[in-house]
Amino acid sequence: MSTKDVPGFGVAKNDVLEIGVWAEHDDGSLILVEGLESGKVVYSIFDSAKTPLMEYRDSAPEKQFKEHFSFGSKYNIISDGWVWHDKTTFPWDKVMSDFKEGLRSPSVDTALTEATRIAERRNLKSFISHRVAPEVGRKGRVIIDRIQKAISRLSA
Repeated sequence: MSTKDVPGFGVAKNDVLEIGVWAEHDDGSLILVEGLESGKVVYSIFDSAKTPLMEYRDSAPEKQFKEHFSFGSKYNIISDGWVWHDKTTFPWDKVMSDFKEGLRSPSVDTALTEATRIAERRNLKSFISHRVAPEVGRKGRVIIDRIQKAISRLSA
């Protein structure tokens, strides 16, 4: 059974957020819960707006994750269009067809930090300044903007 709320959000549904729970968005993007530890949720978002498919990894406190990705929450700034599944397996065939074998790409922060370090060694100025944003597709930009808004509200 699928729902617009993260499993475990709301007592009446009698479901639990656990590793392997996943969601799909109207645009084809996917979220996979990869870990739950010490009250934090580790998850990946697979952005289908980008070719090839892009994976964004992040973590959030469990309560806030449930609130931000549940349609019925007053904090549902990034929940619109997500349908959650806790009884079926993650559709890896949709994801793996776009990924090459081998190592995962580093996170954006790691890549930008490394690029900045190289630019500093070569005495290049203004090398990075917003280089990532133009390459993200429109749908991906919407998802990233929503995630950034959610993160900024979490730290407030």
